Amino acid sequence: MRIFIAICLLYVATFANLQDKIENFISQKNYSKQENLINVLFRNSSSFYRKSDGNVDSLKVLKVLEDNGLLELFYQNPISLKVKFITHKNPLIFMKVIKESLEAIGYNYFLTTRATKSDDKYIWIINLKTKHLINPILFSQELQKRGCEVEDVEKEDANLWVYQINSDSAKLSAKNIDLDRTVKLLKPIEPYLIYTNMATNIKIKTSFSDHWYPFVVFLDNALHVISQTKINERKYTVKLEIPPNCTYIRIGDIYTLDNIKHGLSVYLRSKE
Repeated sequence: MRIFIAICLLYVATFANLQDKIENFISQKNYSKQENLINVLFRNSSSFYRKSDGNVDSLKVLKVLEDNGLLELFYQNPISLKVKFITHKNPLIFMKVIKESLEAIGYNYFLTTRATKSDDKYIWIINLKTKHLINPILFSQELQKRGCEVEDVEKEDANLWVYQINSDSAKLSAKNIDLDRTVKLLKPIEPYLIYTNMATNIKIKTSFSDHWYPFVVFLDNALHVISQTKINERKYTVKLEIPPNCTYIRIGDIYTLDNIKHGLSVYLRSKE
């Protein structure tokens, strides 16, 4: 009898945690309206908990809500939507990955309202005017492509969503260029970011019809600047040594990317 009561209490506690999460996403009012449907959709409540840590799998819950029309993704009028991202490692790469992931699902314009870093936590809050909630499923899929995992999602208030993200394995969408061969890069939308691939030297050439004023930055694996080269005169060819511990090279123009509208040719030399 005691075992039966214990199982019942565990089931009640489990569903209560899940219920809190569902109410958080769709509001208590909407939960009450759709309670019968929700009970059917989430009847196997234990499957909505992660085995790794026993917490509610927010993305799995959101997917069921979205698939059944219970998650409000659109607003009648534009709102000021705030999104808070929290991670514990690689803040510079983390911000770049978030930006890339948002752009991949159509969010190109937003403002930073706060960015803070403590010993073990980095918080980035952005604000955007939109009629569409950031789709958490699509967003998480883009993050996964870049080595990040959404650990939890929470709706702090009507217009503020919070994402806890594991960025331990974050990786950028940098261009991978073969060594010892010239590769043509097309017109840039933003400065080029390429992997060094353990190269020792780089040679960059531009079109004779362009007016390139080189701005080349060498970065480590956490996107910290190792060194940079800025040349305030028109150049057609630049040859540079790549410093040790360099993982990425960012290539742009001092003034505007329109100065290299015909793209660049890059040659990475391997170790001799």
